[in-house]
Amino acid sequence: MSDFRGYLAFRTDAPGDADRARTGAAFIGAGLGSPRVWRDDVAAFGHAQRIVTQEDCAERQPIADAAGRVVLFDGYLFEPSATAADLGLRSHTPDSQIAAAWLGRYGFDALHRLKGDYSCALWDPRAQRLHLIVAPMATRIVYWHARAGGFWFATTLSALHQFPGVPKLLDPLQLALQFTTSIADPADTLFKDIRLVPPGTHLTADASAVREHAFWRLDPHRRVTLKTPEAYAEAARDLLDQAVQRTLRSAGTPGLLLSGGLDSSAVAASAAHMLAPAPVDSYTLEPPPGQEVATREGWYDRERPHVDALAARYPNLRPQFCHSTEPASIELDPTPFFVAGGRTQFNANHLGWFDPAYRAAQKNGHAVLLTGGSGNLTLSYSGLRGLGDFARAGRLDKLVRFLPDVARFRERTLWGTLKSQVLLPALPPRLRAALWRWRHPGEEPSTKFAAIQSDFVARSGLGEALEARGDDGLSLYTTDSRKALVHHLEEQRVRTLETMRTIRAYYGFEMRDPFADPDLAAFCLAIPREQYLHGGVERSLARRALADRLPAQLIAERGYGRQNPEWFARISAQRESFAAEIERLANTPLAAEMLDLSRLKRLIDDWPEDAAAAEARRFEYAQMLPRAVQTGRFIRWSEGGNR
Repeated sequence: MSDFRGYLAFRTDAPGDADRARTGAAFIGAGLGSPRVWRDDVAAFGHAQRIVTQEDCAERQPIADAAGRVVLFDGYLFEPSATAADLGLRSHTPDSQIAAAWLGRYGFDALHRLKGDYSCALWDPRAQRLHLIVAPMATRIVYWHARAGGFWFATTLSALHQFPGVPKLLDPLQLALQFTTSIADPADTLFKDIRLVPPGTHLTADASAVREHAFWRLDPHRRVTLKTPEAYAEAARDLLDQAVQRTLRSAGTPGLLLSGGLDSSAVAASAAHMLAPAPVDSYTLEPPPGQEVATREGWYDRERPHVDALAARYPNLRPQFCHSTEPASIELDPTPFFVAGGRTQFNANHLGWFDPAYRAAQKNGHAVLLTGGSGNLTLSYSGLRGLGDFARAGRLDKLVRFLPDVARFRERTLWGTLKSQVLLPALPPRLRAALWRWRHPGEEPSTKFAAIQSDFVARSGLGEALEARGDDGLSLYTTDSRKALVHHLEEQRVRTLETMRTIRAYYGFEMRDPFADPDLAAFCLAIPREQYLHGGVERSLARRALADRLPAQLIAERGYGRQNPEWFARISAQRESFAAEIERLANTPLAAEMLDLSRLKRLIDDWPEDAAAAEARRFEYAQMLPRAVQTGRFIRWSEGGNR
């Protein structure tokens, strides 16, 4: 695994000596080696290696293939031995060399067949053309900037901004979109004239143009039909095992970020079985001993009972329970995090809660940390929006058959379930937005979940951008469950990948999510919605598929594990720093124009008396307030220019 960057001067009169020199500058990131550099009259590339797989020890990038094309590679292939054998290469050939040979034989039209989690840059000196490739559903992205005569690219924003020729100007529209968790074009970034290459995309750049081509995307129209419910569960189970096996490539044993839920427990069970008898370390967050937390209906606060039950079934699983009694350093001063990734992490409070587990994994030397992050969008999808699919397709017989049982299982009313899962999502976005404005005069829908000023929504073009995308700003998206899942797995996931990239730079390990495996994700998207509600049971597919490997108490659990249940104590410790930052932001033009500072001040002044009182306003205090403060801090930091 690695980081790379490059600069191309397509015109001889293009100024670039300083940019060419910066290709060899040290990358910002934990665990990276010294950069190696390749240059010719047009191109200059830099590459820094991080050892994750055994084959990484033999990497000497940048490399040139048999045709003289230069290759930069970050990531790993799913089946390196079989691919190398097909190409006549020796065993344990580094992945960059396998990819270069594969591209030389099969070309760019067959990219969907080169399976792995990787990004790749290939420079063809003869054609004077650069290719940037990111694998389907990869955990990688590549940033780029282009203008007349020049092209710059890098695997992180921080590496890209080390080039003097790359501007560092915030884009108010993109800042507003990401601040409100909205998406227009997922390839856009927080900075003007900087885009990224999303997973499943092939970009080419030469003196005449930059071209972006999506060679793989999840298909919401594809269907998979099997004979029995048992066949669906068996197929899902096999694909999960394949996905976990793919993510285990590491020079050392991967760690596990483990909760008591179905998703991470499924990953842990598969990994522990495959790696037995070798010990497997897991890391679970829990409140500090003696910490009182407010209860929340339908949620449980302690993961330990489920984790202990899982460990009893898999003796080689070694659970470690982590907690903190005070905010993480990156919550109080996020500057090092900004420097590492070149961007903000909007949900700083959430990341700070994970910090003790990340620190423990870092201390134990893990190069890879497995998670179950996309489980709710794939194998353990609730299936609830499938009720809307039945109604939209005119299958009222299915709606009538499943709705009562689902409502009963969720312990919700029939009307409440119908309203939330079928009727509200089915309303036209413009109508939902109009109803919001009617009920909240003078306020834009985007202000419901973010402390953003309504007039900034209009001035920045946010409202217009959302309307063009059919998004009302209220996070309801569409009544089509498959399109909604694709939105989260592809467009919204790009923002998650940017955070994961920053985590890798900051902590030094990479996070892998087996549930984002392209084969597993495509299967889960294509099967009938009934499989997720089979027997009137929410998340039925996961419960059936995992019954062979998880304790019965996990399979039967109807509640949801609470992340950061002690959030109020952790946020209260930051109240004074929040108040001071809000005062500073009043003197930061873009922050003062965008953020609703008056609303934030009211939150500080109306601080809840205790955790129980705060629970009713959890979203405002646990998410809205720290998100706004972190965004303001990032705006202040970014105005310092390139560093």
